[in-house]
Amino acid sequence: MSGDFSCFFYGTLIFPEVIKHVLSVGGREKISVDLNSGAPAVLEGYKRFQVRGAWYPAIVKGHENDETKGVLFKGLTYNDVLKLDNFEGDQYKRIDVKVFVDDSLNPILTQTYIWIASADLLENKDWDPNKFKKLIENQSIDTLD
Repeated sequence: MSGDFSCFFYGTLIFPEVIKHVLSVGGREKISVDLNSGAPAVLEGYKRFQVRGAWYPAIVKGHENDETKGVLFKGLTYNDVLKLDNFEGDQYKRIDVKVFVDDSLNPILTQTYIWIASADLLENKDWDPNKFKKLIENQSIDTLD
């Protein structure tokens, strides 16, 4: 299976250990994507929020000047995308978006997951990746499933 897919991640999947856990199905399968190949990217017009009572974020369409920072991963297979769809669940929808990598002025067409559940489930604050990093340093990723 060729790795023709790409995806913009802005939350827990910016961490290689989380991507590895999801794509390897908890370590049971070999993965094909290079975990260190993610490139810093920005998605304009979307805003990231902390999901209430959860350890993960969501993005929703925002104002023109809103932006969400994250990582663009290329080389994903169709099977990888199906695993990501399963991981994200029915609160999210995968859509086509354009992101800007590094300082490039030319956007790259990719996909990301946007929040489609109730906005009442979002806190009025940004998700903190440093807080999540400390969580996974002190707790097994398996316990977060």
